[in-house]
Amino acid sequence: MKKKGKTKQEILFETKTKPFLNDYSVQVQDKIDREKIKEAIRRIADAAERRIKKLNAELNFVKEQLRQETEKRKHSVEILQEQEPHLSERVKEISCLYSVISFLSNKKYASEEEKIHDILGIIPTGWQYPEDTCVQIILEGKEYKTDNFKETPWRQTSEITVGGEPKGFLTVSYLQEKPAKDEGPFYMEERTLIDVIAKFLGEMIELKLAKKMGMSRT
Repeated sequence: MKKKGKTKQEILFETKTKPFLNDYSVQVQDKIDREKIKEAIRRIADAAERRIKKLNAELNFVKEQLRQETEKRKHSVEILQEQEPHLSERVKEISCLYSVISFLSNKKYASEEEKIHDILGIIPTGWQYPEDTCVQIILEGKEYKTDNFKETPWRQTSEITVGGEPKGFLTVSYLQEKPAKDEGPFYMEERTLIDVIAKFLGEMIELKLAKKMGMSRT
């Protein structure tokens, strides 16, 4: 049986229409793939942008915490630097008072005069400017003073009492003018210190008198 040939329509479809449809189908598929790729890229970009925003927010939070902590430390350092001279002065005052008490309680001195001379030498160490400090003690009519003592307008004085009666004075002076503090050029704590030392000197005399009275009765 003789094979039937292709019609003109079939030949046209094979040569023109079919290749066009195949090419169109490829183009459509490429377009769909490209859209999918674009959508995937967009989703990745959105996720990356959200992550970057979150990391920036966390970074800004850490920076703010660090700034606040730095400010706190800076403030603490400033307070410490401001208070350090005052703390050093308080240590000097306490050390001076401790030394005075040690001298007063020392029973090896041959006389009260020797004890007072040593106390004179230690008193300047309790004041802010020990190198410019001089001391005078007038007790029971006797005067004791440091070698550099002279009358100046920059001084503190505390009365020495024995049995409630005034028996003398303790005077601490600066040889040169100093910046104003709580009491002239002196700190409030230095007023307390001179008053305490004066009180101890009075108690020393009271103890000496009490011993004399006890010996006279025996």
